[in-house]
Amino acid sequence: MKRSIYAVISLMMAMVVGFTACGDDDKGFSAEQIAYFEKNLEFIREKKVLKGDDGELLYKQVVLGGDTALYRVLGKEGEETQCPTSQTPVTMILKGDFSGQNFQKEMTMTLTPAGVVPGLGAILLNNTIGERVEAIIPANLGYGYYDYRGVPAGSTLIFTYTIEKFN
Repeated sequence: MKRSIYAVISLMMAMVVGFTACGDDDKGFSAEQIAYFEKNLEFIREKKVLKGDDGELLYKQVVLGGDTALYRVLGKEGEETQCPTSQTPVTMILKGDFSGQNFQKEMTMTLTPAGVVPGLGAILLNNTIGERVEAIIPANLGYGYYDYRGVPAGSTLIFTYTIEKFN
């Protein structure tokens, strides 16, 4: 019986190794695209270590699925301390950019943390009413490595928003 189990496990491991070895590692990306991805990754690495005048890290980090989204509170009005849940409707004024280009003009919208890209959703869970926030979302926690509505594959997203209320 034990030999059968070991044989099945060995066969499964061989299949997994075989399937992953046959993968197309570059996924067909051009040298220009790969350079763009690297530029975006370097931007995130620089922001992770950036310090403010007080010597403290400027951005807080939210780790999700092995990748890190960054955010900093630009300002806060009020004394609210409660954060939303993943299903709490959040009304905010939000603007979205990538590589210095705007893809989401500033507008008021209501959404839930579970209904947005994973990096932004994870950051929203740490925000309170009245906060103005800059969020930096790496491609893995944003739109990924596919073009999406005018945003190139591998783009780092930068959202600036103010939380107005939880509904």
